[in-house]
Amino acid sequence: MSDKLPDLIDPLLFAERRSILAGALNIAALERLSDMVLKTDSEIEVNVQFGKQGKRALISGKIKATLELECQSCLQVLAWPIDLSFKLGVVSSLQEAEQLEIDCEPLMFNGEKVSLNELIEDEILLSLPDYPKHGYDCMPQLSSKDPDFDDNSQTETNNPFSVLAKLKKTGE
Repeated sequence: MSDKLPDLIDPLLFAERRSILAGALNIAALERLSDMVLKTDSEIEVNVQFGKQGKRALISGKIKATLELECQSCLQVLAWPIDLSFKLGVVSSLQEAEQLEIDCEPLMFNGEKVSLNELIEDEILLSLPDYPKHGYDCMPQLSSKDPDFDDNSQTETNNPFSVLAKLKKTGE
């Protein structure tokens, strides 16, 4: 077991050795994710286990973190907890990928080392919502008791079909 996570890994070699990698990744080291969060100085807890199932190399792991996203309704900070598990089967072709178990996602491997940071980042990005929002109605509602509320601003809206209604009545 290791506290320092390597950036590049050879999944086949790690699976042969039945390695376990555990530690923390800084969000700032994950370029695509750091563009989406408000606070990049927090860490992500990672635990990755390598093994074999028959001749196939498997990677399974857990990722835990709390990310600070921007709520798309009120534009305030939204704490988004991440607690996910993943299971990847190392494959070299689409035919091998189709033979994987249903709970196992394919990881295409062409013989070159794989970036552990990108692998973890991909899993996190897949778990994030497209439009993060608070679980409650976070938009402030103006009422007649508010000093900013203006009854005169509630004018009648122009109906684009009112011209058609006039034509229908006149028969033109």
